[in-house]
Amino acid sequence: MPALNGRIYELTDFPMEHQIRRLSIHCASATADIDSDLTIALFASVVKASAEVGVVYRLDTEAGLLEVVARQSTLTSPVTDFDTTLSGAASHWIEDLTEPVQGKPSRDQLFQELPEVTQHGLGCMLVAPLRGVGGLLGILTLGRRSESCEFDADAVGIARRSASLLSASIERDSLQQKLQERKLMERAKGILQSRRRLSEHQAYLFLRSESRRRRLPMVDLAREIIETQFRGPSGRRSRDPKKPAG
Repeated sequence: MPALNGRIYELTDFPMEHQIRRLSIHCASATADIDSDLTIALFASVVKASAEVGVVYRLDTEAGLLEVVARQSTLTSPVTDFDTTLSGAASHWIEDLTEPVQGKPSRDQLFQELPEVTQHGLGCMLVAPLRGVGGLLGILTLGRRSESCEFDADAVGIARRSASLLSASIERDSLQQKLQERKLMERAKGILQSRRRLSEHQAYLFLRSESRRRRLPMVDLAREIIETQFRGPSGRRSRDPKKPAG
């Protein structure tokens, strides 16, 4: 059984799967920019820890989703898209992580469910939690193919420091995204107030109602309203009134 968080875990330590949520994992070809802070920090951690594979997952708490936002590999294995769902035990273990832990997937069941293990045939894994003020933001995984090449104390320290940098970057990006979404919402409400002669509160209620009816996130609905404003009734993009003609 894996030694995690300074103690020995048995699978019976975890609640039954139906009693806790199960995290989904999503990885698409389009991940972080090669020049992004996430990619640079990940590349540095892979090199310094002498790992062969590194992956940064960002946690969407509301959706219960771990999304791959950066990945690095020195191996020739093809990188493929994938979607999978972790078991309840593995999901609970990840959400409970507070310190970097390592294990051998061939012996430690909880590590076996990480997609990069199967994809790259990893024999040794190091998993570090990315934690911020509000809780878990995601995880950093580092892997090696050989089971005999365990990560030493220096590599664990590198993973811990890298996790701190990655957490700060994710929190900053999240704040920027929220600010951008707020701007979109305010602009969409302004359009609705003008078009439908609504108050600001009525415009918000309209957005919320349409979002639920169409099962579309409010920010996506806001983008749609703004784009429609510029296209105009004919579907053609109309001139932005803030820009001069010509």
